[in-house]
Amino acid sequence: MRTAIVTGSSSGVGQAVAVELASRGWQVIGLDVGDGAGLRAAAKFAGVGDIVGHLDTDITDRTQVSLSMARITASFGDRLGALANCAEISASGPFDELSDRALRQQFGLNLTGAMNVTRAALPSLRSTTGSRIVNLSSSAGLSGVPGMAGFSGSKWGLEGWTEAIAHELHPLGVGVALVEPPVLTSGPGGTTGGEMDQITVADAVVAAVEGRRRLRQPVGLSARARCAARGVVPTGLQRAIVARSAGLEAARQPVRHDDGVVLVTGASTGFGLETVVELARRGRRVAATMRDTSRRAKLDEALGADGLSERVEILQMDVTDPGSMYDVFTVVDRWERVAGAKGRLVGVVNNAGVRAVGAFEEIPPAAVEHMMEVNLFGTVAVTRAALSRMRPHGGRIVFLSSSSALVGEPTWAAYAATKWAVEGWAESLAFETAPHGIGVVLVEPGAYGTDLNRAGTSFGSEDGPYHLVNEAMAEADRRQLERGGGPVDVARVVAAAFDSRRLPTRRPVGRDARLRWFTRGVVPQGVQRWVRDRTLGLQ
Repeated sequence: MRTAIVTGSSSGVGQAVAVELASRGWQVIGLDVGDGAGLRAAAKFAGVGDIVGHLDTDITDRTQVSLSMARITASFGDRLGALANCAEISASGPFDELSDRALRQQFGLNLTGAMNVTRAALPSLRSTTGSRIVNLSSSAGLSGVPGMAGFSGSKWGLEGWTEAIAHELHPLGVGVALVEPPVLTSGPGGTTGGEMDQITVADAVVAAVEGRRRLRQPVGLSARARCAARGVVPTGLQRAIVARSAGLEAARQPVRHDDGVVLVTGASTGFGLETVVELARRGRRVAATMRDTSRRAKLDEALGADGLSERVEILQMDVTDPGSMYDVFTVVDRWERVAGAKGRLVGVVNNAGVRAVGAFEEIPPAAVEHMMEVNLFGTVAVTRAALSRMRPHGGRIVFLSSSSALVGEPTWAAYAATKWAVEGWAESLAFETAPHGIGVVLVEPGAYGTDLNRAGTSFGSEDGPYHLVNEAMAEADRRQLERGGGPVDVARVVAAAFDSRRLPTRRPVGRDARLRWFTRGVVPQGVQRWVRDRTLGLQ
């Protein structure tokens, strides 16, 4: 008998998937918090109670997931035919009114939870011929949704991570799919009304488990429309259409300030350093923040060489430390009180970031969690603090994203998850900032030589199942870095966002980034995989 794990099985879509799989002859184990009474009752009513089990598991807790997986292996062996990640939670409302706890709950369950269970299940999935991973996404993972920045960001992160692991697992015989229904309530955590019943969505998940092979499987007319528009219809036009149909407050032209302060995170090296210098060169006052101010020498040297030191204040700030963030924004508030319009915050460059590269299964979980804290939650925290100060007079917020947020690549799954999550969150946030004259820009660099690529950020085993793809991608990344330009190219694009009258949402930078931008949503995943495997010599 085939064995399947279903998360979020106590109610909603997850419960319907578990019962339907059991009715088709699968041995099903549901993972969810609580005693599983709802699942057991539904399975008994359907006459499949003897082949449906439940394990009380908080999937956001890696220890609990590991223990549950050990129990499943002990009971049913190391063969696993399918994993359906259906657990999700949503919360709607303005970002300003969404607590940090509620935001983290959405990312924790919808994205990190799926990662935790998948990581634990992969050894058994790899040992089973024709096994499948199906992740329940949403149309909110295809384009931004007003009033659902956290939910949309979590589903975008799930999409990017899933797209990347699909390429990693394809040579090992593990199929991967995304089911993308319209935004709907699924279980007690959901707070948004749906236009489609949960049984229809569950049927789509089961069909993906049992053989429907496309990566993206939108369900319903609105989801198919969003999927078709992805990468084809410009983001600004999509946002205008959604805003008009939803009756949202009219957007204002993003305010362009000649005076004021621009805050830059991660300014000690790379894109951050060059951005600070470029902004100062253009006459801007800059608050350059870095986690460790003992590493300021390079920035001081670059500023001093051009006589720009007086335009820049260097401040210590760790984007994962609320205390240091409070100290920096206290200084920013003091500047406005003292200097008025010349001292107020008019822009932010969210640049601070870290990376961990390698096949997802082989990256240490702690490294993935650190990336989430810095790349995603650090960015969210800085933006939250800046918005309250910028709302009265408008301004611009630039997010240093990545070309990895355009197309999921093997060995970049965990990093892509953080960057896709930022993009989905920021795209949804733009609905709320636009009426205040605050523009949102996503700058997406390709391969550039910075400290982000330093030693110790790549992972993988020489004798593991992913060694071929790890080696091929490492060589491809090395060649791309050799062909890439310097960080100053990216800095100029970032700085121009504060001067330009026209403000496109996305700005890919570099040849490889533009290529990914053009193929996104246009070239089928199967074609992309064939080209990539042929280029890397993996066919």
